[in-house]
Amino acid sequence: MIRILHVTPDFNYCCGRSKLVYLYLKYFSSHPDYDVHFITNGGDSLDRLKDIPELNIQRINFSTGVKNILYIIKFYYDLKTYIIKNRIDIIHTHHRFPEMIAVKLSRKFNLKTVFSTHGYVHGNKKSSFKSDKIIAVSNSINKFLIEHFSVPRIKIQMLYNPIECLASPENQLNTRFKEENQIQPNQKVILYVGRFHADKGYDTVIKAFGLISNRRNDFVLIMNGKFENNMKLIKSIKSKDALIFIEPQLNINYLYQVADIVVLPSRSDSFPYVMLEAGVYKKPFIGGNTGGIAEFIENGKNGLLVDPENPEQLAEKIIYLLNNPDIGKILGENLYYKVSRLCDYNNYFNEVEKIYNSLLTPV
Repeated sequence: MIRILHVTPDFNYCCGRSKLVYLYLKYFSSHPDYDVHFITNGGDSLDRLKDIPELNIQRINFSTGVKNILYIIKFYYDLKTYIIKNRIDIIHTHHRFPEMIAVKLSRKFNLKTVFSTHGYVHGNKKSSFKSDKIIAVSNSINKFLIEHFSVPRIKIQMLYNPIECLASPENQLNTRFKEENQIQPNQKVILYVGRFHADKGYDTVIKAFGLISNRRNDFVLIMNGKFENNMKLIKSIKSKDALIFIEPQLNINYLYQVADIVVLPSRSDSFPYVMLEAGVYKKPFIGGNTGGIAEFIENGKNGLLVDPENPEQLAEKIIYLLNNPDIGKILGENLYYKVSRLCDYNNYFNEVEKIYNSLLTPV
C-alpha cells in the first residue's frame, strides 16, 4: 500500500488545478494499491468529494500569499503532524507554498515529493520546484521551468491534462435551460467558462460581445465563472438580454451541450480544461494565442487563435464561425480527435503511477 498525500489550496469549481486534483483523488482512491489523502484550505467544490468515500480529507487553514514566519511554521507543524500520523510515502503538491514546506519535510523524514505545476509564476527561485519530480502540464510550461528556474530536464515530465469521457446531459435539461433563459431556436450560443480574471481574457470577451451586438441579434453569450475583479465592466453590460451569467457549479456539461462556439481568449494559460471540454463535445474553440493554447490549437485546423488584446479580432472570428457552421463543425471534430489521442484519462494516470513507483523503487 502506497500512501499518497495531495495538497492544494482553494479547491474551487472554477479552477483547472482543482479539476485535475479531483481526477487524481478519484482515480487513485479507486485503486487498491493506494491509500489517498487530501489536504486543502477549503473552496466551493468540496461537495464533489462526497462521491469518493475512500478518500481521507483534512482541512487546514493556510493562505498561499502570507509570508509571515510564524504562519509558515504553523503550517509546517500541521503538515508534519499529519504526515507522521498517517505514515505518508509521497507528498504530491499543486502549489508552490505547500511544495516548499513538503520539500523541507521530505529531507527530514525521507519522503518523496512530486509537484504538478499548473501555471507561469515568478520569484522565489531558491525555494521553488525542488521536488523529486515535476509534472508540467504542457511543453510551454516545461520550457518555462528550464529557462526561468533552471530546473534540470531530467526532473521534469510533461503530461497533458487528462479528461474523462463526459456524460451527455438529458435533452430535457438542455430544453429547460433554454426555456428558462428565453433562448430562441434561431439564436446561437457562445460560451465562456473560466475565472473572471484578466489572465483569462474575460474582458476581451465582453468587449467582443458588445461589438457583435451592434451588428446582429441572433446569438447569446453565456459566461460561467467566478467574479474576481473589475465589477464595473461586468455591471455595465449585465442588463443586456443576450448575456447570461452562470455561477460556478458541479455540472456544467449541459452548457457545452447547448453551445455553438466556445471562447477563451487567455492572455496567459498553461493548458486549460475549457479547451479540452470543448473538444470532447466537438465544439469549435477560439482561444488566446498564448502558452498551452497556442501549443495545442493548430489555427484553422482544430480551432482558431486570436490576439487576447484584440476584441475586434475575436468578434470577427466569432462572426466567421456563426456564418460558417460547417467549418465550425470540422474544427470541433478535429479538436475532439486530438483531445482523445493526447489527453486520455487512463494513459495519463498510468504514467503518474510509473512516476510514483520509480520514486519508491530502491536504486
